[in-house]
Amino acid sequence: MTNSLINVKNNYTKIAGITYALIIIIATFPPLIFDVGSLLKAENAAANIVGQEGLFRLAISIEFLMFVLVMVLSWALYVLLKPVNENLALLGLIFRFGEALLGCVVIMLYLAILIPLSGAEYLQAFEPAQLQALARFFGNLGGGVGYHILLFIMGVGGVVYCYLFYISNYIPRILSVWGIITYATMMAYGFLNIVLHNAPSALVYAMIPGALFELTIGLWLVFKGISVNQNHSI
Repeated sequence: MTNSLINVKNNYTKIAGITYALIIIIATFPPLIFDVGSLLKAENAAANIVGQEGLFRLAISIEFLMFVLVMVLSWALYVLLKPVNENLALLGLIFRFGEALLGCVVIMLYLAILIPLSGAEYLQAFEPAQLQALARFFGNLGGGVGYHILLFIMGVGGVVYCYLFYISNYIPRILSVWGIITYATMMAYGFLNIVLHNAPSALVYAMIPGALFELTIGLWLVFKGISVNQNHSI
């Protein structure tokens, strides 16, 4: 492999690593600023959102940026892993990019919470209780159903990309296996919440290692890079 191709591959490796790390770092901020998920379970959820609209919009904006970074990550991983298996790399791209697009739909549903609570003149045809119920409907649709579908889609793409890392030996295989298990757990959690009406809430703790994995692989790609195989070329 020529030096120019190696440099190109290293560039995509760093892009993937930086975005991996940034995504998981950014993901920690919205709940600290405004915990939408917990708030939607409260009886006075609508009133709290209206009273803290600025913080609500800030948290949602940060989450939106996170999904934009997922798009960048999807592209970088596709280019990086395409030489290993182009068809599987394309499959991973479809699902991880699909995750980002679905995430944008979730953001749209979150922002839709504010519409029935805006006090616009055309909304006077509805009772306040109806408007609050509609706001909670949008919130639960995004933070519940939409989020669980997103996790499943994300899990499929993550498993595919980690499998390609495994067969390529770009990174230590133990790290690739960790990733496969992590994303498979996300798939299972998302699917169970779709299948079951009241899935055990404790299942969410099974995904905690996933955050640590994404930070770990991100830092690995940035500082350690990948083991370049002469048979793989961009």
